[in-house]
Amino acid sequence: MKKILLFDIDGTLLLTGGAGKIAFERAFSECFGIKDSWGNTRPDGKTDPVIFQEIALSVLGRPMKEAEYKRFSELYLAYFPLALEKAPRFRLMPGVETILENLACREDILLGTATGNFEDSAWAKLERASLGHYFKFGAYGSDSDNRNEIVQTAKIRAQDLCMTEDAIAGDTWVIGDTPQDIASGKANHARTVAVATGRYSLGVLKEHDPDFAFEDLSDARDFLSIFS
Repeated sequence: MKKILLFDIDGTLLLTGGAGKIAFERAFSECFGIKDSWGNTRPDGKTDPVIFQEIALSVLGRPMKEAEYKRFSELYLAYFPLALEKAPRFRLMPGVETILENLACREDILLGTATGNFEDSAWAKLERASLGHYFKFGAYGSDSDNRNEIVQTAKIRAQDLCMTEDAIAGDTWVIGDTPQDIASGKANHARTVAVATGRYSLGVLKEHDPDFAFEDLSDARDFLSIFS
């Protein structure tokens, strides 16, 4: 029986240093002729589709139409790798490499992601951080704009993967840095682990009643002990 661990990416595993904003503004300017469109947007806990349409609504006074959104998304994903490569403030969160290395060695654990990022940009971030080889599957903002549905999709993919490995899917765990991660885990009957490495403080995260909460992941032994 395998425990299914679903990690959020931004603010939990790493910070891109503003690469998404750079790629967004370049694509939005090309599509609509408007610069500095990102403004004071707070993306934490939201999916890419929600973020992008919220900005469009604010700047254009309406959401992007289907054809506009398709073209914008294609441009965003085309510009994202270069923005990510040049981001000077890109960094991993404390303890992440040690934790993933330990978890990946365990036969009773299956590592995946549950992120609001588009699939292509999610994998670009993981590869930039040299973390991609730890994850066998994931679910993304390109699967759904709803985080609850993303976690649900990730669980289904994990179950399918377990079947191919002649294993049984056990408890699901959602690890993230926002109240939305906690809520999406609870909505899918998963255990939840909150990490205060993003915008939300440990106190605020605890108000949403996760099963476990950590200031950060620097104490790998403490974090790993909950999966014993």
